[in-house]
Amino acid sequence: MSVDLALRDRTVLVTGGSGGVGRELVRAFAAEGAKVAFTYHSDRQTAEDLEREGDGRVLAVPHRMGENGGVHDVVRSVNRWAGPVQVLVNNALFQPAAPALDIGELDAVPWREVLRLNVETAVEFSSAALGQMRETGWGRIVQVSSSLVSQGKKGFEFYGAAKAALHGFNRSLAFSAGDADILCNVVVLGLTRTETNVTKPWFPDYRDEFVALSPQGRLVEAADVATMVVVLGSAANQVVNGQDVHVSGGAVVR
Repeated sequence: MSVDLALRDRTVLVTGGSGGVGRELVRAFAAEGAKVAFTYHSDRQTAEDLEREGDGRVLAVPHRMGENGGVHDVVRSVNRWAGPVQVLVNNALFQPAAPALDIGELDAVPWREVLRLNVETAVEFSSAALGQMRETGWGRIVQVSSSLVSQGKKGFEFYGAAKAALHGFNRSLAFSAGDADILCNVVVLGLTRTETNVTKPWFPDYRDEFVALSPQGRLVEAADVATMVVVLGSAANQVVNGQDVHVSGGAVVR
C-alpha cells in the first residue's frame, strides 16, 4: 500500500523555520512538493540559504515574536506569494537560558515574556490561518511542544507552563475546527539533537538521561520530528485530531 501525502502545491507556513528543527520541517515539506513559507528572527543568512535551497518553493519571512501586527503581516506575505495557508506548524519559541535561580526571584527572569510570547504567538498564527482554512474547507495545524510539560526540569518552569497552555488550547481548537476537515494536533518533543541544543551547558547531562530512558538508546534527530509533523500535516492524516503525539524514542511514554 502506498501512502499519498497530497502535499504538492499546498501552502505551508512554518514558524521558527531557521532553527535546527525548523529547517528540517521546511525541507521535509518542500521535498513533498509543498510551497513552504517560514518565519525567522535574527539568523538572516541561514534563512536566505534555506530559501535558495528551496529553488523557488520556499519563502523566508522575517518576524519578531510579539510585534504588533506582525502575525497578520506574515500571513499577508504568504498569501501574496502562494495563496491561503493550508498547513500551519507553530514551531517558533522563546526560551531564555535556564536560570540558576530560585523560583521566588521572579524579578530576575523574563517570565511574563516567556508566557506571553510562546502562547500568544501560536494562538495568533492559529487564528489567522484558521479563517483561511475554513474558506478552503481543509487544513492541518500542528503545535510543537515539549516533554517539559509532563516531566519538568529546574529552570524551565515558565517555558513548561507556556507549552502546557498550548495543549489545552489545541484540544478545544480541534473541536472547533474539525467540522471543516481541519485537524489540530500537538507534537511533543523530548530532547532533540540540534545544532543549538548541543551547545547548551545542560546538554551532556540531559542527553545521557534521555538516552538511558530510551528503549532505542539514542536521541531523536530533527529529521525524525519533521517526518511525524509532515504526516500529521498532510492529507494522509484523516482522523488523528486533538492529540498529543510524543516524538521521544520512547524516553517519554504516555
